[in-house]
Amino acid sequence: MENNNIYILSQPIHSGKTTLLMNWLQRTPHVAGILTPDVDKWRMLYDVANKTYHPLQVRASHPVNDLTMIGKFRFSKTSFHLAQQILQSSANSNADWVIVDEVGLLEIKQGAGLEPLLSDIIYLYKSRKDSQNKLLLVIRDYLLDEARVHYGIENATILDKSFFE
Repeated sequence: MENNNIYILSQPIHSGKTTLLMNWLQRTPHVAGILTPDVDKWRMLYDVANKTYHPLQVRASHPVNDLTMIGKFRFSKTSFHLAQQILQSSANSNADWVIVDEVGLLEIKQGAGLEPLLSDIIYLYKSRKDSQNKLLLVIRDYLLDEARVHYGIENATILDKSFFE
């Protein structure tokens, strides 16, 4: 299958990927999906279509049964469930672009976080041959090759920062 509807923004950690996309959203209509900006040093979930923020990263006192950890970071499973709901709704919408910020170790190595929905959405966009709807995946540079193979998106278009400026 061709990946002509799948695009990737891949840059190093803390290089401004999410900030770049937040600025791009101000000039680009018909975008849905999720971003994960840092707000007051805490990772948040931003619903692009509804312009709402939700907690993603949680404190050490957060209930263990609602906890997903990666390295030193603690995330709410409930928030990932919300992110999946937002992405499902976004993929079923008529948005020109659906953003997934970001595809990381949780998804690729653990099958957690945004999985299994992320794999389903990628498959959906790989199947959309003539659609104007595009999927934009944000992937850290050091995970790019592994993510492309893992999801079978070797032919996805890699966008650089200039596309968003």
